[in-house]
Amino acid sequence: MNRPVHDDPILLAAEALTRQDHLQVTALLRPVLAANPNHADALYLLGLSANALNRPEMACQLLGRAISLKPDQPYYHFHLSSCLQTLGNLPQAEQALRSAIQLNPDPPEFHVNLGNLHLANHDPPSAIACYLQALERAPDQKDAHHNLGVIFQSHNDHANALQEFRAAVESDPNHALAHMGIAASLLKTGHFLAGWQEYEWRFGMKNHAPRICPVPRWDGTDPNGLRLYVYTEQGFGDDLMGVRFMPLLRARGATILLECRPELLSLFTSSQIADQVTARDLDDVEPPPFTYDRHIPLMSLPLLLNITEDGLPGRIPYLTPPMDRVAAWAERLGPKRAPRVGLSWSGNPQAAVNQERACTLTDLLPLTFLPNITFYALQKGPPADQLTPELQQRHEIIPLGDELTDFAETAALMLQLDLVISTDTAIVHLAGALGVPVWTLLHTACEWRWQESRPDSPWYPSMRLFRQPAPGNWRAVVEEARLALADAM
Repeated sequence: MNRPVHDDPILLAAEALTRQDHLQVTALLRPVLAANPNHADALYLLGLSANALNRPEMACQLLGRAISLKPDQPYYHFHLSSCLQTLGNLPQAEQALRSAIQLNPDPPEFHVNLGNLHLANHDPPSAIACYLQALERAPDQKDAHHNLGVIFQSHNDHANALQEFRAAVESDPNHALAHMGIAASLLKTGHFLAGWQEYEWRFGMKNHAPRICPVPRWDGTDPNGLRLYVYTEQGFGDDLMGVRFMPLLRARGATILLECRPELLSLFTSSQIADQVTARDLDDVEPPPFTYDRHIPLMSLPLLLNITEDGLPGRIPYLTPPMDRVAAWAERLGPKRAPRVGLSWSGNPQAAVNQERACTLTDLLPLTFLPNITFYALQKGPPADQLTPELQQRHEIIPLGDELTDFAETAALMLQLDLVISTDTAIVHLAGALGVPVWTLLHTACEWRWQESRPDSPWYPSMRLFRQPAPGNWRAVVEEARLALADAM
C-alpha cells in the first residue's frame, strides 16, 4: 500500500510496526510528537495504530489533525474514511474517500472501499461500478472480485457469483470469505458434496475456530468403537439442524459425546441423540468432562458422511422434549377451542444477518385478522417488546416468550401448536426437527440451506417456504401466508 514518503528511520520503523505491533508504534512516536506535536506523518501512523487497536474515535482525531497539516496526502483521507465508516458515519466516510480519489484515482483499494460504502447504503449498482473501476486498475484485486460475488449471490445469480468468488481465490488461495461464498452458492444450488468441501473454510474466518483438542480430528474412517467428541460451533439453527446426523454415527458403532450450549442441553438430553451430552459456552476453554478418541465439529459431519440432498437422514422427529414439560404446557394452554398458531419475527438483533432476515410484528399483524385462530407470540429478546399491551389486546396475541426458558421449553410448547410461522430463526429449525408444521418467511438473499425457488425444504418435511418477491417486501410474503392460512384453518 502506498503511504507518505519520508526517510526518517523512526517513522520507517513505526510504519513497519503498524502491520504487527501497534503498541510499539506509540512508544516509537511519542518522542517524535513531543519534539514536534504537528508532525503530520507521525500523527498519521499513530492514527493507523489507534484504529487497529479498536479506538476509531481517537484514530479519527489523529488522522483529522494529520489532514489539517498535510491535506494533499490521499492515504490520510483513505484511512480517515475507514475509521468514519467503523463509527457508522457513512456520509463523512464517503466525503473523505472521494477526497482521496480526487487526489489520486489510481489505487484500486480506494474504489473498493467506495463500493463498500455504496453497498452499505443499499446501492448495489453504484457498488458494482466501483468494483469494476478497481478491477480495471488491478484485475486480480481479490476484494473487488469477492464483493462482486456477494452482490451476484444476493440476487441469486450463482453462475456469476461463483466466477467472481473463484477469481478471488485464484488471487488469494486462502481467501476464506471467498471460499465460503463458493460453498454457499454450491449448496444453495444443490451441489452438496462440492459445497461441503468449501464449507470447511469457515474455520479460516475471523472469530471462528474449532475446539483445540489433544487428540486427532475424526477423518471419516470407520468410527466403530470410537468415542467421538462432537461439538456445536455456530448458531442455534445450525445446531438443531446438524444433530440429525448423530444417529448415522451411532448406527456405525460410534459412541457419541455431544457438547452443546446450555440452552440446548435439556432438549438434546431428552432426545437421546447421543450417549452423553454436556453443555459449554462457545468461548469456554476448559476441556470437556469426558475421555474421547477423536473430535469433530458438528457441521463438518455432512462432508465426512458424504451427505447429498437425497441422502439426508429421514427420521422426523429426531428431537423430543421432556414429557413432563409437554404435559405442563398441555395443562397450561387447556382444551383447544381453535387452531393454535405460534408467531416469531426476529432472531438475535445483534447478529448482522438478522437485519435482512427479520421482519417486524407489524408486518405479521395481517395474519391475526383471520377469525377463529388463537395466536401465540414465541418471540424472545428485545424484538418481543414490539408486542405492546395494546397490540396484545387489539389483536388477541398471547405472549409466551418470557416463559420459554430454553429450547426444551419451546419444543414442549410447540407440540401443542398446529402451526408455527416465523422468519428465518432457530424457531423454524426446532419446529422442523419436531415435525411440527412450520411456515418460514424468507428474504430474497436467504441462506444456502433453503436453496432457490422451491416451496419446501429437503431438511424438514413439515416446512413450507414463503419467499420475498423483492428485497424488503414482507407485505407480499405475509399476504401469501395469510391466504394460505385462511385455506388451511
